[in-house]
Amino acid sequence: MKLKYIAPILILLITFFSCSKSDNDVPFDAAAQAVLDDETLVEYLQSHYYIPAENNEPFGTVDTIMNNETPLFSQVETQNVTHNDINYKLYHLLVNTGVNDNPTRYDSVFVKYRGFLLDSTKFDESTSFNATRAWLDLTSVIQGWRYGFPNFKSGENISEPGEPINFTNNGKGILFIPSGLAYGNTGASSILPNSSLLFHIELALVVRADNDNDGVLNKDEDLDGDGDVIDEDTDGDLMANFVDPDDDGDGTLTKNEDANGDGDPTNDDTDGDGTPDYLDPDNK
Repeated sequence: MKLKYIAPILILLITFFSCSKSDNDVPFDAAAQAVLDDETLVEYLQSHYYIPAENNEPFGTVDTIMNNETPLFSQVETQNVTHNDINYKLYHLLVNTGVNDNPTRYDSVFVKYRGFLLDSTKFDESTSFNATRAWLDLTSVIQGWRYGFPNFKSGENISEPGEPINFTNNGKGILFIPSGLAYGNTGASSILPNSSLLFHIELALVVRADNDNDGVLNKDEDLDGDGDVIDEDTDGDLMANFVDPDDDGDGTLTKNEDANGDGDPTNDDTDGDGTPDYLDPDNK
């Protein structure tokens, strides 16, 4: 091939691959998406209203305002959430507060729920307390649930022996979740990327979880007090303390570092250095 033809071809190839690379490598702007999500949610809340449940239905409904109904925007509460250094606004409607315990973001909850896209497409539900899906570990669900459920209290167990599980005065409401606290820019199944969601929820029971059965509740494994247990890893073994049965990596299980035998490893400090034995690999 003559040299005069090679140069133009090289230029075309360089241009093609450069354009392809730049098109595919544009970084996702999570902060900008959070702003768009909030605009979408605010518009939705301003244009829709809540209809209470009827005829033993587990949840109410949300519909478009047609006759000066009260907009959801004037009824919801706003929660500011920072996740992965991005600021989000999470909205929730309290239909019934509940009467017992608020969960933390590390507990297990017994719930009913029904999930929708903002176009009213239902994509998931679990509406029976007898369903295996009724128990949820809040350390392994979307962030919108982890931050949203603590705004509600659990109900009262009125179950009779031999009868189906039954609760009353449960916490009920709706979570309006930006995509960054849901399935983000990847989506999931029928949920498209960058989709904000709403969930009707009912909270019946809260269990203070101890995922690793080490005698220290999940909520007490938040050592730095930042509201999250995922980032706590005392022994640096890439296993967060709340799922690590030997938090300090000294070869003695955390549950066995209960020197005073009261069932609580957090109040034992054998060498008096201010660090509990279960977090102190040198506690002699």
